[in-house]
This record gives sequence, structure tokens and C-alpha cells, in this order.
Amino acid sequence: MEELIDAVGSFGRFQWMLILFITISQITFGFSMLIMTFAMEIPDWWCLAPESDSISGNFTNKTSFNFKKCDVIVDNVTLPSCRREFETSITSTVVSTFDLVCENEWIKPVLTAVQMGGVLVGALLAGQAGDTIGRKKTIYLCMLLHAIFNFTIIFSVNWEMFAAFRFLIGLTIGGYLVIVVYPLEFIGMHRRALTVALPFWHIGICLLPPAAFLIPDWKYLHLVCGGFTLPFLLGWFFVPESMRWLATKDNMPEALEILTRIAKINGTMVPTNAESVLKKLSEMEKQQNEGLKKYTYLDIYRGLTMFKTTFCIQSIWFCVEVIKYGSIVGVPDLVDNLYLNFFILNSMGILLFPLAVWLLAKGRGKGVSMPLFISAIMCIIGIIIQEATDTDKSTAITALSLVAMLNVGGATIGLFLITFESYPTVVRCVGYGAANVMAQVGGVVAPYVFNVSKNRIAPFVIMSVLLILSGIAGLFLKETKDMALPDLMVTNETRNKTKQTMEEEEEGGHIGPYQVGSKAVIIDITRDQISSDNKFNEARELNTYL
Repeated sequence: MEELIDAVGSFGRFQWMLILFITISQITFGFSMLIMTFAMEIPDWWCLAPESDSISGNFTNKTSFNFKKCDVIVDNVTLPSCRREFETSITSTVVSTFDLVCENEWIKPVLTAVQMGGVLVGALLAGQAGDTIGRKKTIYLCMLLHAIFNFTIIFSVNWEMFAAFRFLIGLTIGGYLVIVVYPLEFIGMHRRALTVALPFWHIGICLLPPAAFLIPDWKYLHLVCGGFTLPFLLGWFFVPESMRWLATKDNMPEALEILTRIAKINGTMVPTNAESVLKKLSEMEKQQNEGLKKYTYLDIYRGLTMFKTTFCIQSIWFCVEVIKYGSIVGVPDLVDNLYLNFFILNSMGILLFPLAVWLLAKGRGKGVSMPLFISAIMCIIGIIIQEATDTDKSTAITALSLVAMLNVGGATIGLFLITFESYPTVVRCVGYGAANVMAQVGGVVAPYVFNVSKNRIAPFVIMSVLLILSGIAGLFLKETKDMALPDLMVTNETRNKTKQTMEEEEEGGHIGPYQVGSKAVIIDITRDQISSDNKFNEARELNTYL
């Protein structure tokens, strides 16, 4: 398959079209993911006696006795209840709309947890859907629902209804994050690192502070988010289904049609033996997966090699998400302004683009492990500084935390790519979805991990251990740089069938030898097929993950 994509163009106009309609949409979803940072900002508020009609006079300043007080005291008597008035002339937030202060303050973290729960469930569902009904249907369903839910959330009449919509929005974000990398299935091995490192997600996050400043109303922010999603839905009419996925599902006509379309857009020619190559892949899948059964999450744990890969990948995703939380905790506000501070911290993610591309050029495993080990060194230095000084938030600690945060961000980009490249097409979305689920679990666990001890060096110790362990796990992963994407799974049961078939085909005049190892099975094409096209002047590989 890799050779077919190279022949019709692995990074031409067609691939840029995919980036335009799918990859750039990360801007919208990054914006949506963190919109609650500003939607739940607490505006000024006052606690008034029930009979008061409005805030006026001395009750409107920040020095008045009832400013942000949960109880009103009149003539040394605490009133049993009060009516809270929020300053809504400047901003309208979820807190002011649903009165989320005082006795209702506990609702704020619940809303955040509900959204993250939606992201987790979305990743789980989309992983299975992407490998079952297809990548295109799954991602565009997520986009459509994301727009709809952002439009309808503004009609929430209570916090429970709002929470339900944020769960649904989180569900679409989680599903989107699993499938958004599927354009990489059309991109050649030498350009995948460049594509996955494009910082559109961080650009979306950086657009959030100025948008929230100019539109200080949570309802309009959601409308803007939903509106920005709509143009990307037009991609449905231009973006094709994954050719690799179609071939493994025995949908040869559509797979060949897409290949022809790619060649037309890129100004190339379709190899004359393209149909036979696609057919060979389809036949291999039929032989190894009798009945074309649906793959599930259990399949990414079958076999020692696959289990090791899955265990290492999921462990790193979990640890990295915990470490992200810890590094953010270690960085104090750089400036005394929520909007500017948020923008500065997240704009650093854009700076990761050249660093990530450079690291991934050295190797996928190194691109993950090296930044994690560097971050571990920063944390160990932080422990030494904490022990030698009496301050928790020194300039040195801030600098170390920023360096660690940047390196973890770089490792995350490498993790995206090596996860994508480690799983074969038939379970790629399932594997990627399971990894995203572990990341969300890490995000949920992180606050409890770092609050387990009040010792000021505890966060650095925890992060050091997790960074070293995840860095070591990265070294155990198979190097996927300059490797063709695997398409099929082979278990011990089907390996014997593959060997028998190869022996029979060698006797029938196929080029050999066939290589059957612990990593891949190479299926060759007949001499007649090869000689029919100068571009295919050697045996072509249909990669199979063992």
C-alpha cells in the first residue's frame, strides 16, 4: 500500500486538501476543549438582602461588606438567605448564569469532570466506530454533532442541562481526537512527522483568550465555536474514505476509485497493477480473518508483540497526561492577567513544531523518550533546588517547569505519531482510541496524585519517577521511522496459513523469498505484474503486523 501511495503522490495537492478540511479543524476543537476556562470565570458579585431590588450605592463596590460574601449581616444578625447579584454588564459566565458560588461552588469541578468523562467515552466509541463503519463517517459525525451541541447548549435553563450538553460536546471532542489523524494514512512515510507536528490544536487554544476577551459571554462563545465547525463539514463532499480501510474490508471498487482520484488530483498515473495489489491485501485479510469479523479492543492485546506494544503505549499516554498536570501546577502565573497568561503558556506549544519535527527525524522512539528523560533531569534539579531553598515558586523553579512542559509537549507529538504507526489499519482506530482513554484516565487521576502529600518536593519526585518510567517504555517500542504502515494483523494461528500460502505461491512462479518474522510478512507480486509497469519494478509489500 505504501508503494501505491508513493506512486500516485504521497504529499501533493490531494494531501494538502486533507490538511485543509480535516487537520486544520483542530483549531475549532482545541478552542472548544478549553472554552470552560473562561466560561466559568467568576465575575464580581454581591450578596443582597432578599428585599433588595438591585445593587446600588455602597453595595456595588469591592470594599462593601457584602462583596463576595455568602451571608448578609444586618444589625449583627445573619440573614437566613440572600439574593446574589452578579456584575453582568462586563461579562456573562456560567457561574453568574447558574449561581455557582457559595453552596453551589462544588458544581464547578463537576462540570469539568463531566466534560472529561464525555471525552473519555467519545474516544472509546470512536475508536471502535472508526475501524467498524469507517474513518470518514466517524469524524464527520463528530464534527456535525459538535456544531449542533454548541448551538443548542445556549438554551440550557439550569446547570444540569448545561452539564449534559458539555458531556455531549466532550464526547464529540474525544471521538474527533481519535480519528483526526486518519489523513496520515494517505501521506508518505517521510512526511508523516511534519504533518502530525502542525500546531493547529495550539493555534485554536491561543485564539480562545482574545475571543473570550472580545466576546465576554459564554453563550456567544459557544455559538462562535459551533459556527467555526460548519465550514469544515463541506469536506464531506471532497474527503474520501481511507483507501487502506476499504481494501481490508474487501471494498475493492471504491478503493481503486479513490486511488484513481488521488492520481488525478496530484497529476500522476495509477500503476497498471494497482488493482492486483489491492486485491492481494484484501485476500490476505480474508485468509487471516475468516468471515471478516469485527475487530474489538481485545484484539490489541492478543499476542505477545501486540500486548507489549499496547502496554507500553498506554502506559506512556497515562504518565504523560499526569505529568502535564504536574508541570502546569509547577508554573505560576507569568503575568497577573488570566487572558494573557493563558495565551503565553499555550503559545509555547506552537514553538514545539520545529523541535518535534527535528526529534522525530531522529527516530520515533527517540522522539518520545529523549524529551521525557530531559524533563526528568529538570525535575531532579528542581528537587535539589527545593531542598536548598525556602521558596516554592522561585524563578529557577518556574524556568525548570517551563522547560519540562515544553519537552513533555514535544514527547506528546511523537507519541501521537508512534501510536498511529504502531497499529495496523484494521485496529488502528481501536488502538488509538484506547490510548486516548488512558490519557483521560491520567487526567482524572492527576489531581489526586499531586494532592496526596503537602511536601513541596513531592510533585517533582512523582514526575521524575513517571518521566523515567515512560521514557524507558518508549525505548521498548518498535521503531517506525521510515517504515511502511502495517495493514493487517497476523496471529500465531494464521501465521502457519500464511507460510503455507507463501510456499504454494513460490512454486507457482511468485518472486521470493517471503520473509516471515516477528514484525512483518512481506507479500510479493508476480514477475508478470512487476514487468507491466516501470514504476513497480520490484516486489511490492503488503505489510502485516505480527
